[in-house]
Amino acid sequence: MSKSICLTPHRSHSGNGNQPDISPCDEIDRARQAQAILYIDHQSLTRECVGQQLAMLLPETVVVIVASVADIPKEAGETSRFSVCILNMHAVRIGDGEFADQLPLLADLALNLALVLLSDVDDADDIAKAFELGVRGYIPTNLPIKQAVGAIRLVNTGGSYVPSSILSLSIQRNAAHNDANRKEHHCAERFTPRQMEVLQRLWQGKQNKMIAYDLDMCESTVKVHIRHIMKKLNAHNRTQVVLLTHSLNENGNAAIEN
Repeated sequence: MSKSICLTPHRSHSGNGNQPDISPCDEIDRARQAQAILYIDHQSLTRECVGQQLAMLLPETVVVIVASVADIPKEAGETSRFSVCILNMHAVRIGDGEFADQLPLLADLALNLALVLLSDVDDADDIAKAFELGVRGYIPTNLPIKQAVGAIRLVNTGGSYVPSSILSLSIQRNAAHNDANRKEHHCAERFTPRQMEVLQRLWQGKQNKMIAYDLDMCESTVKVHIRHIMKKLNAHNRTQVVLLTHSLNENGNAAIEN
């Protein structure tokens, strides 16, 4: 059975006249035996609608719904239970001060808290900037709810979610002036079979520990392979590796050394 806990101020409905309010601390106590996902949304309508859908489609976890980070009762000592934080950005851009101000507050909530952004903005530059800032998932609001929930589950199990629509947009925008260079790079950049195995798992959003487990190698060896891949692509981070090799993933045309 799904659970949803709303920590925004309560008001009794007219039909339930004298029902006592339940304090946020009392409600969060009920989540102590279950993993919790935090959903932050400053707009009432989407907070209630999206929050209820998340609670229904994520029955394995408790969805804690708040309007802002300030609404979380930190004295309850339960913020460490949050594994994923979903922040509804609406139309706020990554470069806006409103988003930048929230990052340190979210970082203080829980160790290794995975941040997922829900956004009306589907600009390729914004998503690239988001991942550079440590975001683990970017969900455009034109994505069906069940796909969005799948992305949240992926992040909750240690992966990262980059929407294919953003990847396609990025490729299309750069195709006109980068086509010749990309073709040259595809011919020149050759990956070893082991590097291709690591690369395939990067496309799946897996973290180093999961890649090491899949390929039966040390995590330090995975890091070496990723470093070599980044060097060949002249990439600065894992997100750029995924962006630059997206066409290889789609077309299966990567060259492999024997």
